[in-house]
Amino acid sequence: MKILVTGRGKSGSWRIRGEQLGGALGATVAPRASAALGYDVAVLVKRPDAALLGALREAAVPIVWDVVDAWPQPAGNSWDRDGCLLWLRAALATIRPAGIVAATEAMANDCEEFGVPALALPHHARAGAMRTPIRPLRVVGYEGAEQHLGRWGPWLAEECAKRGLEWRINPTSLSELDIVVALRDATGYAPRRWKSNVKLANAQATGTPIICAREAGYLETASGGECWADTQAEVAAGLDLLYSARERSARACTLAAGSLRLDFVAAKYLSWLETLCCTTAAKY
Repeated sequence: MKILVTGRGKSGSWRIRGEQLGGALGATVAPRASAALGYDVAVLVKRPDAALLGALREAAVPIVWDVVDAWPQPAGNSWDRDGCLLWLRAALATIRPAGIVAATEAMANDCEEFGVPALALPHHARAGAMRTPIRPLRVVGYEGAEQHLGRWGPWLAEECAKRGLEWRINPTSLSELDIVVALRDATGYAPRRWKSNVKLANAQATGTPIICAREAGYLETASGGECWADTQAEVAAGLDLLYSARERSARACTLAAGSLRLDFVAAKYLSWLETLCCTTAAKY
């Protein structure tokens, strides 16, 4: 099967779902592809533009839309469920995909009403990351765009300082952190139900104890070793617990990591694409 993976090619999600996953699928990975003739399926990652959609239409190739976090941000991060589904309905009418890839099971379930086959495909973990050793607790930190932390950032810096801990954002390696936090200053429907599990996947792959919000992406891929927190009191309690429970947390994370390896996720994806192409071939 010949697969084209394309998109705007700029975001972090493009590196994960476009370059890394596309490479594991054996696909042609081409940002803003100008031609799609000869392919059995085109995977469109995140947000398309008119020229890209036009090239895919001209080739009459079935489109699979990997939505990731394509909704408008930051505005869409405060939408309720109805607002999110209104946006999704309009996007589907524009893209007209033969299938949808959702970052969470919750999103895949929300797609059911549109009558388009949907696959829940969690983000894979970063390949080749160093393991985090269990050592005296010294550094707490966060990986990702700092603006998404919002109000959490100053509070975490202060909370760590009170405990004699260093607060670090975007370390060179996750293994520099003794505890990683996956929190977000957004309470709308999409961040809570549709955002990916990538921060947890990387913590699991490195065996890094983690405190994370009760987002669907994390809950669906949980190892049992996470500390869950949506309030400052719960984060503080998680820090207290992980003073003594980091070894248990790291062990649970490590046991869960295998199901989120790149090869495992790619195999699941490829099997679904092959089935989808067989069932939709007559339409194209």
